Amino acid sequence: MPTLVHLSDMHFGQHHVAQLDAVVLRELAALNPDGVIVSGDLTMRARHTEFAQARAFLAQITQPLLTIPGNHDQPILSPRDWLERLTHQYARYEKYVCAPIDATLTGVGFFALGLNDNHPLAPGGFWSHAQRAWVAQQLDDAPRAALKIIATHHQLAWEGKARPAGFWFPARALALLARHGVELVLNGHTHVPGALQTPHGIVIVRAGTALSGRTRHGNGNAYNVITYDEKQISVFVRRYDAHADAFVAARAFTFPRRQAKD
Repeated sequence: MPTLVHLSDMHFGQHHVAQLDAVVLRELAALNPDGVIVSGDLTMRARHTEFAQARAFLAQITQPLLTIPGNHDQPILSPRDWLERLTHQYARYEKYVCAPIDATLTGVGFFALGLNDNHPLAPGGFWSHAQRAWVAQQLDDAPRAALKIIATHHQLAWEGKARPAGFWFPARALALLARHGVELVLNGHTHVPGALQTPHGIVIVRAGTALSGRTRHGNGNAYNVITYDEKQISVFVRRYDAHADAFVAARAFTFPRRQAKD
């Protein structure tokens, strides 16, 4: 059964828990997933040193990899960096991590799009008209039987105790994805893992923070393992256990696939 690993909000920098790097890499080697998707916030303050640490970590992942930037991967609005943020806010991300920013990954029975949803001034998630057109074309050209996946940073659904700024106009975005056959959306940002299925049949999966001490609501460090077949999508939240020095099973979700219901 094909397997994906979903990482997010690693936040290399001040709050990075360095001892977890080796644990995650060890588990990736053991799982050997068909793809690894990182849904943003590789750094804490988008500093060059932080991006260099993120690049060194990502270089050790041997499986097919898709990354997108998060809101923390733009230079901070300081007197020194404000002009870069307003004019070339992803120059550091492109230098150290990946260019182009919006990218695709094709694997065993899946087709994934990584879509940047950040804005240099406003909080929350945005997709431009050009991005929406690109998404529609890419999805329509994807293999018909593939599991179609969108990876974006901000949440399109939220169930938590607090509400970090999320995607603007999520209903509109989800309707677009539903029209073009998307079955799975991956995001981070909240640091609270979870999963749900919308009335459209789209499974939305949130990842916790894999490597940062900035955990929320007692969730601890976590990442997701996702498996799928022709009938269902399963999501397994793995949470770090200090006694075992490993990520262990914490929660599991199973949802019917849209194409199986149609």
